[in-house]
Amino acid sequence: MKLNKLLNLGILAIMTLSFTGCNDKDPAEEEFQLPSRVINKIVVSQDGVKWFATEKGMVSFNGTLWTSFSGDEILDNTPIEDLAYSTASGKNEIWLGSRLGATSFEYTSSTIGNLTRYNAQEKGLLADSVSAVNIDKNNVKFIGTTKGLSILKGTTWDQFMGRNNEQILSQYRISAIATASNGWIYASTEGGGVSRFKYADAVSGATTYNQPWSGELRSDTVYTVIVVNDDHQWYGTTKGASLHTSEFTKGDWENYSREDGLICDSVYAIGKDPSGTMWFGTHLGVSKFNGTTWENFTTDNGLVDNKVNALAIDIDGSVWFGTDEGISHFKNNVWVNY
Repeated sequence: MKLNKLLNLGILAIMTLSFTGCNDKDPAEEEFQLPSRVINKIVVSQDGVKWFATEKGMVSFNGTLWTSFSGDEILDNTPIEDLAYSTASGKNEIWLGSRLGATSFEYTSSTIGNLTRYNAQEKGLLADSVSAVNIDKNNVKFIGTTKGLSILKGTTWDQFMGRNNEQILSQYRISAIATASNGWIYASTEGGGVSRFKYADAVSGATTYNQPWSGELRSDTVYTVIVVNDDHQWYGTTKGASLHTSEFTKGDWENYSREDGLICDSVYAIGKDPSGTMWFGTHLGVSKFNGTTWENFTTDNGLVDNKVNALAIDIDGSVWFGTDEGISHFKNNVWVNY
């Protein structure tokens, strides 16, 4: 159902970030409360706005103002599993996945509009429960549901279950979807490995990274995948982080675990900052890897909680972390927590 209306934005608080140390508190911090402390996903749009998916709706932060989205069933109170930001349509567009389907909207600095719902009652979406969303450079939408992958190109829907119809995308939870500029799409699952394919008007080139076929991906439970360039993908698994540096299924893998310096082998989120440094959000804290040395961070250093579900790199190179107990921002070696 398409809602052609504008939603009023509810400003929650104005934050003045004048922190001088990792344990300092600004009085304004006491005035702001997230709708839920559990943060599932963070994306940063090209204008620097931070968007946070929580267990009770969505909030955004533009560096000064926190904004809630009151009066909407999904944006205001529903657990949001994933977020995606895209300008492929020529406009600033946010897509989100929740237990009530997929939702998209366009936004400007003061309003959101063209709010559109997609669910199983409408043609196309396979199921209402959506765990992952992403958009490729051609503005094709990929929506991971409990019954498989739904694909929306223009107004035409398609679906995909895995290579040779092997059903891994319907049998296992789709945890994340990543797109590459060379056309490859990567859908990670919790138990079935990773499905890789291309999509124009139909799926092509499909293959699967899983055991025992792709032995270098050490676990079939893959929590996240990101593409850092056309031939380099990082995977967060139950057995550490895996880097794949080519299009060959069985070759060119590197793996990192606690034995190498990673703080924990359960990796939920990965990001790459402008300097090339890799960041890993894990079950027991954050790891930073510059290609040679590791540095780890926990609540002892200023992180708000050690279970890090999401991370995002800001346009200034600083890093945002979403946890089970709120948000941490790391900039210039200073932690700020919300």
